[in-house]
Amino acid sequence: MTWTRQTLSSSGDVAGPGRRGGVIDTMAVASTAAFAGGALLSQTVLVPEWRAMDPAAFLARFAVSGPVTGATVFPFELSSAVLLGIVTYTGVRRHRPGRLLWVLATAGMAGTIALLPIYFVGANLALLDPSFPPQEVHAQLATWYRWNWVRTGLGLGSAVLACVALATDRGGHGSAARADDPASR
Repeated sequence: MTWTRQTLSSSGDVAGPGRRGGVIDTMAVASTAAFAGGALLSQTVLVPEWRAMDPAAFLARFAVSGPVTGATVFPFELSSAVLLGIVTYTGVRRHRPGRLLWVLATAGMAGTIALLPIYFVGANLALLDPSFPPQEVHAQLATWYRWNWVRTGLGLGSAVLACVALATDRGGHGSAARADDPASR
């Protein structure tokens, strides 16, 4: 296989022959989808389990599983926001066809990050405090559940938007040189 200027995407990343699209674009979609999947799993499996537990048992379990869950999901959330930001900047600057979708996906992930100091850091620290009253667990988890649906929805929406943006960019640039277009050779 011979690599030529035609095998470089518009963002400067190497793309395979006959296709365009950057590695960073793909990594942005993958990290966003990983975050969205983790958020959905937490929301549909972990949180209902926590809500069904005895409050004292939940507090003991959350002291272990809460920080581990956050430490697992947060790197995907952060890398998604950073990579989407890079792709969005490049897409807007180069007038790529999917630029509006990238902007919306980035805004959604920025929203998930913004929810951390707005709600989740304080709520999680409260639940990790050994003096947290067990009688308050159910109310706190009901609120946590609602806020986490917002975060999960933003993540899922961002993942869908990023996937569509990537497809739009790849389709909008065309993947094969046309014989009747000298600029594409």
